[in-house]
Amino acid sequence: MAMTAGCGGSSSSAAAPLRVLVTNDDGVAAPGIAALVQALQTDQGLAVTVSAPALNQSGSGDQVTTGPLRVVTTMTANGYAATAVFGYPADSVLFALLGPVPAEPDLIVSGINAGQNIGEFVYLSGTVGAARWGARHGIPAIALSQGLPATNYDAIASYAAELVSRFRSDAHFRRLLVPPDSATARILNVNFPTCASGTQRGIVVVPMGRSSQVVGYDFVSTNGEETTYQPSVESTNPFASNCTSTLTDPTDDVAALTNGFATLTPLTPDLSLDSDLQQFDFLTKL
Repeated sequence: MAMTAGCGGSSSSAAAPLRVLVTNDDGVAAPGIAALVQALQTDQGLAVTVSAPALNQSGSGDQVTTGPLRVVTTMTANGYAATAVFGYPADSVLFALLGPVPAEPDLIVSGINAGQNIGEFVYLSGTVGAARWGARHGIPAIALSQGLPATNYDAIASYAAELVSRFRSDAHFRRLLVPPDSATARILNVNFPTCASGTQRGIVVVPMGRSSQVVGYDFVSTNGEETTYQPSVESTNPFASNCTSTLTDPTDDVAALTNGFATLTPLTPDLSLDSDLQQFDFLTKL
């Protein structure tokens, strides 16, 4: 990856435009990606390229196509030039990075997805899946999702533009997403709530949570040597956003978004440790 953003100080600004690759999983014609591109276009310091699935590919995770891949030139709903890939969101990113005319982005921005990507749904998300492939290739990424019902993208699109501007000007932010001791980059997973009543309660940095988890087992019956137990499950509706909640200090992204907060969750592209693997070398000599 060839970073064009200046790395001298926290407020330095690069002379060359920051190259931003925009993608999504709802498809190139979706309103969320149009709102995102429109917000990014207001920054003259950005060079924006769009490569997105030709069709809606929600829930496809980080799947890739290994057969023939059709590609067409098209436009987003607001008329911005785009490459449409008849494949998964990951294909859109990989084609942009590895295709005949590599985009060589400094940053990938994926979204804005219609629907929150929090908790265990992160693993199924094509929005995050596209970002994960970029991060595996050393390109930092921001994944953006608007909670259901996603009827207005203005607030998160404006915040996305601020994030990208901050990435361009802030060396500390860039180092957080591109750790100097790691072969891969990182992802910032951003989710905004949709408030049926009340207003968004702020933005919090939280780890991933789970909307459903087993907390114990209750005895049901015994038949000879076989005993049956019923799992006791605690669940939260991950698609709800109570913006009138009084909960403070949410512990994870599920608790935060469902109680009216916007969430920022830093991610690595895979489950493996992203640096300092050698600290486990002693286990190979047992």
